[in-house]
Amino acid sequence: MNSLGIYFGIKDINLVETSGKKILNNIRLPHPKLEISELEEKVPTDVKIIALLKDVFRSYRINASEATFCISGQDLVIRTFEIPLLPQSELRGAVSFEAKKYIPFKLEDLDYDFQVFFNKKNKTSLILFVGIKKEILANYVSFAKQLNLKINALEYSAFSVLRFLKLAGFSDAGVIANLCFDSNNEDEANFTVFENGFSLFSRDFELAGEPAGFEQTAESYLIQKQDKLKNEIRISFDYYNRKFPDKGVKNIFVVSDQESHPGLKSFFAESSIPVRFVETQKVLGSAAGYSSILVKGFAAALFKSAPLKIKINLIGSRLKAARAAVVAGNPFVLLEGVKLDLKYIFLGVVVCLAVFGQGLMRTQTRQQELEAIINKRVKISTVSASDNFQELSNLSSKYKKKISALDNIVKNQMYTTPLLSTIPQALPKGVWLESFNLSQSKGAPMELVLNGGVYLEDGDQEFESVNIFLKNLKKDSVFSGYFKEITIGSIDRSSVQDKNVVVFSITCKNFSEKK
Repeated sequence: MNSLGIYFGIKDINLVETSGKKILNNIRLPHPKLEISELEEKVPTDVKIIALLKDVFRSYRINASEATFCISGQDLVIRTFEIPLLPQSELRGAVSFEAKKYIPFKLEDLDYDFQVFFNKKNKTSLILFVGIKKEILANYVSFAKQLNLKINALEYSAFSVLRFLKLAGFSDAGVIANLCFDSNNEDEANFTVFENGFSLFSRDFELAGEPAGFEQTAESYLIQKQDKLKNEIRISFDYYNRKFPDKGVKNIFVVSDQESHPGLKSFFAESSIPVRFVETQKVLGSAAGYSSILVKGFAAALFKSAPLKIKINLIGSRLKAARAAVVAGNPFVLLEGVKLDLKYIFLGVVVCLAVFGQGLMRTQTRQQELEAIINKRVKISTVSASDNFQELSNLSSKYKKKISALDNIVKNQMYTTPLLSTIPQALPKGVWLESFNLSQSKGAPMELVLNGGVYLEDGDQEFESVNIFLKNLKKDSVFSGYFKEITIGSIDRSSVQDKNVVVFSITCKNFSEKK
């Protein structure tokens, strides 16, 4: 079966249809959002895009039932950050809290997914966070629906380039950098650093710019692009080295046009990082000319043939959220689209009646047996012969509750002094308690809520001190022996006497029988 990849770039849309690794169709379309005629401005961009794609599907007789959408970085939020090692149940909440520091808008406006890379050496979790605005994702889903396509994935273009390296036979072991650009097309350039196939850092930039003047020659314009490329590479390495000073890049792989190779060879010769240029024609085929949009569309088309270690699923994240919203609002919406057949309805009614009839017969039999047992029961003066099993059970239960209440009064006493004396010992520097509340509702576990604050003149250290306090409580054998669940209920920033402090709440619950 043929495979289809569609790359939605900043200036072009590129469709690549493949059979195996052979390109059958390579169709490049100008992005409709760049059209500026008065008439076209009145037509929404998503309507123009779907019209273009439908026309291409008809003209080139593309009958694919599924496709992989490759999208540029301008439509995505990609961040990598570290958090402490946490239980799986607390991970998503911690990622959401941390992500808010790095995105310029509300997290509620995004559909997002993340992947965790465990760093055993530093005992931290490295988080790859990828998000997309809900309305943008809705547009891509709408494109697929109107084209009768199933979306395999919505993939960041830099990750597609990593797949292209894999198709070219390069290993992703160790810390490697990847640079993909096209000096002949106005597509975004991608600079990405991976460690064993996991994305550490990514940056997208444009090489195209406004010409310096009408007299500028093509040669001088090319030199201007090359100078800008070199400057962007320096900036990217500077950002990366400041973020990951202990993860030096071992190799850099360049996917580009042949004309740019000589200049880059001399540029990278000044550094100690080995550079390797990917022979794109060996992967794309000798008949296909190089373009970065073709590389990304081709790699997207081979999504299933060359899987990556990065497992970001924006579509799945969106479907989970939509399904939860539907169930919460109207569960019967899940039955929409189900066709009813009268034969099956009749068969279902017959089965239900048969089950009900069998249950009724068994109930009557049990009732007769119960009456026979009552009649044979030995008469006791303190118990009425007419008392049924339920009445006797109620009487027994009543006495058991009284006995249990007495036992609880005598035995189940809580001695708070040993527990509370451990709390000051667990407090790190700069952390104080403002209040605590010990309570227990009927039928609920004992609960202790500790409210406090932290001030260290450093926001990161203040958040870390709360985590240290939590760990100290969990490590204390007396405290954790009674409270089996110790979690951070809330953590936020507040202003106290013109000082920014961290305020927190830690909830401790006891689910055991130990007192």
